[in-house]
Amino acid sequence: MLQRTSVVDLIKVSTVSFSSIVEIGDATYFQAISRALAVQRQKELFYGNEGAYEDYAVFKEPIPLIPITENVECHFENMKPIIKVHHINITGISSCSLLQIGNCRHMYAETRIKHIRQIEQTIATEVGNNLIQLNDPSQLDIPTSESPVSVTGTDITGAPFSNVEPEQEQ
Repeated sequence: MLQRTSVVDLIKVSTVSFSSIVEIGDATYFQAISRALAVQRQKELFYGNEGAYEDYAVFKEPIPLIPITENVECHFENMKPIIKVHHINITGISSCSLLQIGNCRHMYAETRIKHIRQIEQTIATEVGNNLIQLNDPSQLDIPTSESPVSVTGTDITGAPFSNVEPEQEQ
């Protein structure tokens, strides 16, 4: 590893989350893996049997690590063996990230996120990989709680929609 000294007067990090690290000093190996399912739904429904990573190909596919076959010659001349920083201010470090003050010889970080958008078919312009028809749990033979879920608003054309039946006048 390079023989340099890192000097930081002040570090302020507000949030470190999801397999991320703040490392002060040298490290030989760094490995971080983070997986996430990000589901956005028009209706607030949870079926109870969701969230299996193995159901999605993005979490099974191998990540190609292409070996470096070129001969690379490097020469470093550190005129000043000190790296000096006055202050570091970071709002957030997330999803397999590393803030390191020092050296690292080997590093591997992987983040895999599957984004799913589920909206009602009457509002969707297409039903494809990321636009999935959102069925009511009663249509899927999944037991639900007694409290119904209602959705009102406007679609992308500005037309109002609602899954609440209008009250019948008597």
